Formats: sequence, C-alpha cells, structure tokens
Amino acid sequence: MQRSPSPYPLPCGERGKRIIILGSSSGMPSPTRFCSSFLLETEKGKYLFDAGEGVSFSLLRNKIDFNQINYIFITHSHVDHLGGLFLLIQMMHLSQRKTPLNIYLPQEAISGVENFLQTLYLFKEKLSLRLNLFPIKPNFVFKNEEINLNAHLNRHLFANEQVIREYNLPNRMQSFCFVVNWSAGSTGNEKKLVYSGDIGSSGDLTNIAFDADLLITECMHPRLEDLLSLITESKVKSAIFTHIPVELEGKEKIILEKAQEFNFHNLRIAHDGLVVEI
Repeated sequence: MQRSPSPYPLPCGERGKRIIILGSSSGMPSPTRFCSSFLLETEKGKYLFDAGEGVSFSLLRNKIDFNQINYIFITHSHVDHLGGLFLLIQMMHLSQRKTPLNIYLPQEAISGVENFLQTLYLFKEKLSLRLNLFPIKPNFVFKNEEINLNAHLNRHLFANEQVIREYNLPNRMQSFCFVVNWSAGSTGNEKKLVYSGDIGSSGDLTNIAFDADLLITECMHPRLEDLLSLITESKVKSAIFTHIPVELEGKEKIILEKAQEFNFHNLRIAHDGLVVEI
C-alpha cells in the first residue's frame, strides 16, 4: 500500500461548533446517500459519530481533514453504522498519520473489530498510528476539555433476543443513544446535542431529549407521529431527521408539513453534506 500525505490543511480555528452530515441513508444502500455518519467539528477538534459505509469518500468529498479526527463514537455494530471504519483506518495509515485514534464502541463489538482488522491485514503492529479501542457500556461517560458525552442504552437490538437465546449467541444487544453537552463561549450557557443512533421506538428518547438544542434522530424505526409528539413535548429547539429509508426519499415536504401540524418549525431533513452551525 503506497502512502501519501494528507491533502488538507489544518483548520484555522476561527469557526464555532458545527455538524456535518456525512451519511444519511438507512441500512438499504441509496444511490444518493452514504450510510450513517456525522461529524461534530469544534474549535479544537473533530468528533466522528458512527462510520457507515462511504464515510471515507464523504470526508474527502467535503474536504475534511480526516487526520484531525481523534475521537470516533459508534452507537451499535450494524454494518450501516460501523462498516466504513476499516477503510477510514486504512486511509489514515496510508496518509502516514502518527497521532493516536481513540475509538469508542459497544463492548460486545471490540473483539470482532480487532479480529476483522487482523483479517484485513491492518495489523496494529504495522499501522502508522496507534488504535485505542474503548468499550461503551450502559451509563458510559466520556469527558475532555471540550465536551461531556453520556451513552444511554436503547432497545434497537432487543428484537434479536429470541434468536440469541435459542442459539446461545454471545451478542449483548448493545445499542446506544448519545447526549453531548458543552459550555457555549463566554456566556457559560450549556448546550445539548442528542443523537439517537438507531432506536426501537421514540420512547428510547423520552428521558434524554428534553430541552435539547439539537436532536439528530433517525426517522425509520419510530412512528413519525410519535417522534414529532415526543419532540414537541420535550421542548426540543431544533432537529435533524436522518437515516432516511427508501420509502421516504423525495418526501421531505410531507415530513415538514407533518411537523408543522405538531407546531414544530425547526426541522431539517438530512442530506449528505448538510452543514448546521450550533
């Protein structure tokens, strides 16, 4: 594998925080969308949330310096949320990255990811960068000088319980929502970002969405009416609907009109490359 330097300059650090949607499709591939992923870009760093197939291409397309991503958070191990991680690691290696990469993912996925990296000949002994894999468990907390992140277990994978029991499989059905908090500038006011990941129903957001400045939520598994009802009852300030299933492609106007019926006026429908300042 021939190596080449990273093609993008360092950021100037003049912007505030922003969200960049890198992939907005559901688990069914789409000709116009990559799989689930978005970037939280701050004054000091870049935080990647989920890494579905196509994330490397989307980073390049959006002219984002992928080697400035130091933290990756994976909600669950479905392929449309995890499948792009391995090519991203290879791209960082080929660009001669030296700084460590911290990857946080469900505890049940760590051994499988380590084994698959070896299967792909991405040996940790050979990589130019050090990979640090950390387990996410219920009530997991991450904190650094910029953000606080809390993980909340949801019911997205619970439908697999019967087959797991029947065949004595090791899977633990670990799927998480993330709540991210930070202080906003000189005012010291706290900001709140909630990311649903994939959920079993809108009920998975009941105890975490209240007063969110931004809710990024999938809109495939929950009923649309239930989701909009929860958003208004939780006093969410703004929301992005992502993980767009094929049957909702091209129906953005219908979704926005439905939101108006619930008196919610600050909804965006995600598309790859959408940028939202927060």
